[in-house]
Amino acid sequence: MNMKDILTREQLQAKIVEKAWQDENFKKEVLANPGKVIANEFGVQLPPDLELKVVAETAKVKYLVLPVNPDELTDEQLDSVAGGDFMLFGLCIGKCSPKIEKPAGPTIRP
Repeated sequence: MNMKDILTREQLQAKIVEKAWQDENFKKEVLANPGKVIANEFGVQLPPDLELKVVAETAKVKYLVLPVNPDELTDEQLDSVAGGDFMLFGLCIGKCSPKIEKPAGPTIRP
């Protein structure tokens, strides 16, 4: 995989949303089985121990996602969920640096 093939979390989310808005069957499938859809559509295998949930907002129901608090993670766990262009849901899908330093304060992670 080269640099141009790497998707950030935001890029992947945008592609999923766009396709779900255009294709009702895709929307149903990504809601029911997001890991399978991501693997089939984008060639990214998520770790088997990673649970990914996709929810659909409505006009009357909105969701606020609280990201992982980096202060509650060990350095090893922080390394596995660190954001950046090479991480997708904590999975390295490109060239990742071997060690990412823990930030000094609270950080919003993708």
